[in-house]
Amino acid sequence: MHALRLRQGGSWWRRQIRDPQVLVSLVAAACLLVEAVIAKNVIDVELDFFSQLVPMWILIAYQVSGLRDRRSEIAFIAAIILATAAVLVLYAI
Repeated sequence: MHALRLRQGGSWWRRQIRDPQVLVSLVAAACLLVEAVIAKNVIDVELDFFSQLVPMWILIAYQVSGLRDRRSEIAFIAAIILATAAVLVLYAI
């Protein structure tokens, strides 16, 4: 049954990816990976516990807030990306 759904255009996959919780979680995961790679291989610094998990803290705030509209989704995604960039810039200086 599951394979049949995938052959019919993968509409199940598209619906799952458009879910605000899934999309914000994927962005947080990607930012965690990028942050770890850049901190270790490019900047050559070791991040402290709080700074290392900044995208995760923002994801937790999103989950606790209960906001699931499109504007909140975009705001939290932007916050995750900007906070990750800010941590990397601060450690690079």
